[in-house]
Amino acid sequence: MDAEIVGAATTSRKNRPTSANAAAVKLSCELLRVFVAEAVQRAAVIAEAEGTDRIEATHLERILPQLLLDF
Repeated sequence: MDAEIVGAATTSRKNRPTSANAAAVKLSCELLRVFVAEAVQRAAVIAEAEGTDRIEATHLERILPQLLLDF
């Protein structure tokens, strides 16, 4: 009997359609846009301090921990 309940619970999750509120999707997109823009801006500051005009992965790696804490 327990196996039937567990089996029924997992199949119902797979069959449920996933949907999101349109406002929530817009807000999530805006948050992601601001997050990426801030990451690029902070990485550009680090790159400029090093005397280069090119952002590299190491610049993003440096700013990422603080950026995640700020968001």
